[in-house]
Amino acid sequence: MKLLIAEDDAFFRKILHMLLRSEFEIIAAENGTEAWQRLKEIEWPVLAILDWVMPGMSGPQVCREARACPETANSYLILLTARNSAADIVAGLHAGADDYVTKPFEAEELRARVRLGRRIVELQMTVQAQSVRLQGVLARDKELQAEFGSASRRRRLPQSVSSAPTVRTGQPRF
Repeated sequence: MKLLIAEDDAFFRKILHMLLRSEFEIIAAENGTEAWQRLKEIEWPVLAILDWVMPGMSGPQVCREARACPETANSYLILLTARNSAADIVAGLHAGADDYVTKPFEAEELRARVRLGRRIVELQMTVQAQSVRLQGVLARDKELQAEFGSASRRRRLPQSVSSAPTVRTGQPRF
């Protein structure tokens, strides 16, 4: 699975790359504008770690753009920032982030949060595939109902048939 790392600090970008490269295909961006361009180019599914403060667009701006765009709306977005006030966390989540990690971060916590994001994206993919299959089944069901309905109308017997045997009550005939 692809993981976009958008971090303007080369040191943090390198650390993130080293921590996550064994589990993900890493795509790096050095600023918010580049991150947004890369996010639009990456074939879904995608996870993204976005620094809050970057040149060009900020992490929250990238989140808002991603949520507004149908091609990127289902991306899993993690804001990574030194901002740790409750107001900042709420603002980041309101901007569209799925998770929020503060710097400095614990390597294992970050890995766990990114793995959680991967599980969520994989579940979204499963639901989407099942939805497509269900739509196909429903379409086929509609076709069969239409076919069955027209076939039963063709086979319907007339109300009165003169050659039909008459049923008599009373004494049996031998």
